[in-house]
Amino acid sequence: MRTGTVEEIHNFLSEYYINSEDPISPPGVKDVGLLESACARPFASAGGQDAFGDVYFKAAALFHGIISNHCFYNGNKRTALLSALYFLSEHNLWLEKCNDEEMFEFTRQVAAHEICEKRDDEIDIIADWFNRNTRRIVKGEKPLNFSSLRESLSQFDFQLEDEGQYAFIYKNGEIVEKVLKKGKQGMQEYDQAYISELRKRLDLTPEHGIDSARFYGQKGLNEDLNEFMKLRVKVFDWLAKI
Repeated sequence: MRTGTVEEIHNFLSEYYINSEDPISPPGVKDVGLLESACARPFASAGGQDAFGDVYFKAAALFHGIISNHCFYNGNKRTALLSALYFLSEHNLWLEKCNDEEMFEFTRQVAAHEICEKRDDEIDIIADWFNRNTRRIVKGEKPLNFSSLRESLSQFDFQLEDEGQYAFIYKNGEIVEKVLKKGKQGMQEYDQAYISELRKRLDLTPEHGIDSARFYGQKGLNEDLNEFMKLRVKVFDWLAKI
């Protein structure tokens, strides 16, 4: 996961709890190097191969890295958990087979290094827990109108040009896709299925390092994070107390 995405998740939580009994105060990154290390850890290699071979191990490495590195002045447990939930959802996995008490206690134990006797085994234990407590979902895309699609694509050096009935997507001066305009003056939104297929054709997917936070920007990320908070607010409130 990008360092910037984890920072945005931390900032979201800071705003969420700003007027609560347990604000994240002071908020912010305490050590950029430790944050970068935690975010890079899931994609580390050993002997020319991924050190963490599947999404459960990568999520475990991210969760463990953020919670153990204490990258932020405060709110490390909450940031680690919300980052893990978001990372798993980006790979179409929903952490829902555990109840609030179980999720809280597991997070507390990870932070206190109480999940197993040997610290070298912690990533394995976390990955197994994620595996046992997730179910596969189909994460929906978000509809976009022409101007919003153009803005999203421009982040990745694609140009969406209106040329009458059709629009063309250019990269490095060459046409890479043809897009049918939707509605009068392109004001009608492209549906989720169309956006999903377009992202795949342009390699703008999590498999290529482009998660929803990058593609849709801050608004899209906040929508996803708000959904997690609705479902698991008790867990985050309890974590704020310890």
